[in-house]
Amino acid sequence: MMQKPYAGEDLNHSGDKMTQDSGKKSSGGADHGALELLVEQATQSGDPHVRRYALFVLGRTGDPRLKELFLSALRDTDKACRAQAAAALIGLGDIIVPDLVSLLSDADWRVRYRAAEALGEIGNRESAGALVRALSDEKDHVRYMAAKGLGRTGNSGAVPALVGCLEDENPYVRKAAVLSLGKLGNSHIRDVVRKHLDREGTDFVREAIRNVLSGE
Repeated sequence: MMQKPYAGEDLNHSGDKMTQDSGKKSSGGADHGALELLVEQATQSGDPHVRRYALFVLGRTGDPRLKELFLSALRDTDKACRAQAAAALIGLGDIIVPDLVSLLSDADWRVRYRAAEALGEIGNRESAGALVRALSDEKDHVRYMAAKGLGRTGNSGAVPALVGCLEDENPYVRKAAVLSLGKLGNSHIRDVVRKHLDREGTDFVREAIRNVLSGE
């Protein structure tokens, strides 16, 4: 049975929104004692819900000094905590890109997956080369996220590699490649995508191709 490559790692958790006032950014900065407590909770609590909320609040500070904590939390045993750590890293922006690029070579596919996801969300044009290399990852989850993220970098140099992804064995990877080509491509790329429509056997990928060709 074909597995949806992002079924096990997804950054969206719409059923568990965090809206507490303590999670909002403050122009006055976080109280030092409260910050230390949150760091302790994020790294030492045995309750994943506590760790996740601590990561959420810390991420809202946008403090680059916390980057090592967020990077380490990508290895948390809890999926939701890993997701929150990725969201915090995304919030740091371009300064975290070199660290994320390095993590694309990590031995743990979950870490590679989150690194690819964060790079795509940040959308740094210079990260395209690393994401292109990730298209050859042995894990389809990582290939999917790399293909998806390349569309957000705005780097048309990724087009040939994305075209190659149209032949990936996983249909979710192919769909992500189609959608990214739609963002990066021109009329020539649309012709390539149109030709692939005749060979594509998965309905939802064919639908994505039609949407790209129609400009949706």
